[in-house]
Amino acid sequence: MDQGKKFIYDPETCSFKQVESTWKDWGAYVGQIVGLAVILTGLLVWGLDRQWIASPHEQTLAVENTALERQLDRVNDRMTILSDRLDSLAQRDRTLYRRLFEMEPISDDVRQVGVGGADPYKQFDEMGEDTESLLKTTAQKLDKLERQMSLQKSSYRELYSVAKQRQDRLRQLPAIRPANGRIVSNYGMRNHPILEVRKMHEGIDFLLRRGTPVMATAGGVVQRAERTSGYGKVIEIEHSKSGYMTRYAHLSEIPDDVYRGAQVQRGDTIGLSGNTGLSTGPHLHYEVHEVDGQALDPMHFLMPDMSPESYRQLERRTQQYRASIDGEAPSSVGR
Repeated sequence: MDQGKKFIYDPETCSFKQVESTWKDWGAYVGQIVGLAVILTGLLVWGLDRQWIASPHEQTLAVENTALERQLDRVNDRMTILSDRLDSLAQRDRTLYRRLFEMEPISDDVRQVGVGGADPYKQFDEMGEDTESLLKTTAQKLDKLERQMSLQKSSYRELYSVAKQRQDRLRQLPAIRPANGRIVSNYGMRNHPILEVRKMHEGIDFLLRRGTPVMATAGGVVQRAERTSGYGKVIEIEHSKSGYMTRYAHLSEIPDDVYRGAQVQRGDTIGLSGNTGLSTGPHLHYEVHEVDGQALDPMHFLMPDMSPESYRQLERRTQQYRASIDGEAPSSVGR
């Protein structure tokens, strides 16, 4: 048989007859071809859309997106850990530092550092559901971390300011013995040894050899360094940060660098004990007053074991410890 021709079997003649193709037959054939082409094209487009078939560039982008999603997950985990640590610092801030300095704690409402108003993460709404959720979660955690850190930084700045004020006050708080000697007369009413009248003794007396070094019991500014008829050679130091004034009387000598307006630190030698003024023998008369003039019992301010030598040893050890941390040689101590 000839190729491309159609034949049908005729039972009457017991033979094959050629069938002539009509335009309808050709139209049906063409329609089948076109339909098959449309189906194949649709399957190809659908496959591309479903990423069954992807270009090298698209495959690279898909790998990069997967890697970025994993990285964001790790970042989220680290931000969660940092947030927990900040919560621990906030707890310590509230229960230790602010309680120690008698400061009002930061309220829980402020600690939440929430954000009000319109949704700040709208830019992620048009993305895919998974991507939108991941990016919003990351942005929310990052914003919270920034607010927590800013709040804690502000709190520490406030605590540092209060601590510095307290430290300045402590430096100017009379706390050590002005000289290493036995106390022979206390604060209170007594019979004056020279005037022979009952009189208020506004300080305490240390029995000392003439020329024994006398130390400033706190940092401050010298307000008086002169000789008077009653106190003899006397020094008065104002400790404005703590609200006190100390007086050192009956001295034998006042150094040239101790004068009105001079700055002194706790432990500085400000004079030598003596017997000047109304005194029956070498000793140091020591007083503590409030700035308004009210006399106070100096015994309430003395650390019993903190003699001048003990204080110098403590200061020397402190300097050596600081130097060991800073990697520097300790500076000279013991003025």
